[in-house]
Amino acid sequence: MNRSQQFPPFSEIFVPFLILGALGLGGLTLVITQTLPTLLPRWLFFFLSTLGVTGIALPIVYFLNWRFSSSNSLPSTGTLVREALWMGILFDLLAWLQLERVLTLTLGMILFLGVFILEFSLRLIERAQWRPHDTPHDS
Repeated sequence: MNRSQQFPPFSEIFVPFLILGALGLGGLTLVITQTLPTLLPRWLFFFLSTLGVTGIALPIVYFLNWRFSSSNSLPSTGTLVREALWMGILFDLLAWLQLERVLTLTLGMILFLGVFILEFSLRLIERAQWRPHDTPHDS
């Protein structure tokens, strides 16, 4: 089977990209321009920035996985969404630390490396699982 036939089609990623990106970035624009930085808008900022960054990261994650994944470890659509969600969570964590004025370049790199190692470990676990359709047929 061809590698491009096994890889999830971009149409599975395009609709979540539009919905998450529009809701996140549109809502974030409203929160930033129309509210004061009290408690509820601040939490709304973190929620909407997670949606927006996840939506924006989906096509980037799709392209990187399409370009650099080997044919024996192709990701599913759920894996692509999870990787984009990690980018949204990492952005929120960095924004929160910057808000408290404790973010440094070293701390940011350590957090990025931690997220990378966590996702790499999850991908290794997924690849190591046995699936019934992986066994050769006796025909």
